[in-house]
Amino acid sequence: SRKVTMEQQVKRTEAQLAKEDSMIRKNRYLRDLLDTNETLFHRVLLDNIKELAPVVYTPTVGQACLEFGESFRRPRGMYFNHHDVGDMAAMIHNWPSKDVTVIVVTDGSRILGLGDLGANGMGIPIGKLALYCAAGGIAPHRVLPIMFDVGTNNPELLKSESYLGLQHPRLDGPEYYEMLDEFIQAVFNRFPNVFLQFEDFSSDKALNILERYRDKHLCFNDDVQGTGAVAVAGLLGALRLQGKGPGELKNQRVMVAGAGSAGIGVATALADAMVMGGLSMEEACQQFWVCDINGVLDSANELEPQQLPFGRSDDTVGLSLEDCMKTVKPTVLIGLSTVGGLFKEPLIREMGKHAEQPIIFPLSNPTSRAECSNEQALEWTNGRAIFASGSPFESYNFQGKTYVPSQ
Repeated sequence: SRKVTMEQQVKRTEAQLAKEDSMIRKNRYLRDLLDTNETLFHRVLLDNIKELAPVVYTPTVGQACLEFGESFRRPRGMYFNHHDVGDMAAMIHNWPSKDVTVIVVTDGSRILGLGDLGANGMGIPIGKLALYCAAGGIAPHRVLPIMFDVGTNNPELLKSESYLGLQHPRLDGPEYYEMLDEFIQAVFNRFPNVFLQFEDFSSDKALNILERYRDKHLCFNDDVQGTGAVAVAGLLGALRLQGKGPGELKNQRVMVAGAGSAGIGVATALADAMVMGGLSMEEACQQFWVCDINGVLDSANELEPQQLPFGRSDDTVGLSLEDCMKTVKPTVLIGLSTVGGLFKEPLIREMGKHAEQPIIFPLSNPTSRAECSNEQALEWTNGRAIFASGSPFESYNFQGKTYVPSQ
C-alpha cells in the first residue's frame, strides 16, 4: 500500500470536520481522533488553532461536559475518589508517563458558568490540556488530566443512568481536605517539578485550596489567577486604546458583577496592579464596587475572607447594578456573574452617558452565559465601547465599520 503523508491525513481530517454540521459534533469527532491518533489530532489542532480552539474549549466544551456521560467512548486521564484513600501514591506511580510536566485537575463543582457537573467536568482538563499542547508546545505525553471526584450535589446527576462519577453528595470539611492533601502529596512525590493547575473549583474552596498549597508546590488556580492576569492585561490594553498609559489604571472606577472566585480573583488582581501603580491596598480596594445578587457588597455583612477587602460601608452598599452605575459612574464594567444577558440596555446606555469609551468586559463562559454580546455593547454605546469577552463573539459591522471583538 502506498504511504500516506501527514499532510494528506490532515487534509482528510479537515474535510471530515467541515462536514460535521455543529460545534458539538466537531468536538466529538476530534475527541475520537484524540483517542485513536494523538499525533494527527494535535497536528490538525495546531494548523487550525483559531477555528478549533472554540471547538475543543469554550464555548463548546460546556456542552461536551453536559453530555460527557452520554457520549463517553473511552477513559482519558485519571479519576480519584474516596475509595482510593490510602492508594493514591500507588495509583500515580502506575501512570505510564515518567515525565509529566502539566496537570489540570478539577472537582467538577463549578464548571464554567454551568455549576456542579461532578465527574462530567472531566471535559475541562482534557480540553484545556489540548490547548496546552497545541498553543503552549507541551508534548502530549507530558500532560495529565485529573478528576478529583468527591461526589456531586446536582440532583439530576445523582439519579442519572449515564453519570460516570460517584453518586453521593459532595464530601466537605476536613474529609475533603484530608483527601486532597493525600492527592497533592502523591502527585508531587512522583513528579516533584510538575506544574499543577486547579480548574473550576467552587468559590467556597478555590482560594482556600490555593492558599493551602501555593507556598509549597508549583500550582495555580486558573479561575482566580489566570482570569485575573488576563483581565489586567485586557484592561491595560483598553487604556492604551484610549491613549492612556498603565499609570491610569489606578484612576479607574471598576464595577464587577459577580462576587465568586472569578469575580473576586479579577478584582484582587486589578487591585494588586493598582498597588504597583502607587496606591495602598486599602485605597485600591476603594476603586471597586463588587456586586452579588444582593447588590454592592456590604462590609457589615458576613463576607467570605477574600471578599472582605471589597466590602463597602458607604451609601452605595446594597445598590443594584443600575443604581450603582448611576451613582458611581464607573469607567470599567466587568461581568463574572454567570448570568447570561445580565447587562441590559438601560445599564449599558447609562454607562455610555458618562464614559466616552466605556470598557465593557462580559467574561462569563460559555457564550450563553455572557452578560452581553459584542453587538449589544456597540449598539447601545453608539460604537464607543471597548469590548472583550470570555467566550468568542463574531465581528460586528456598526455604521460601516467592522469591530473585531477581543477574547
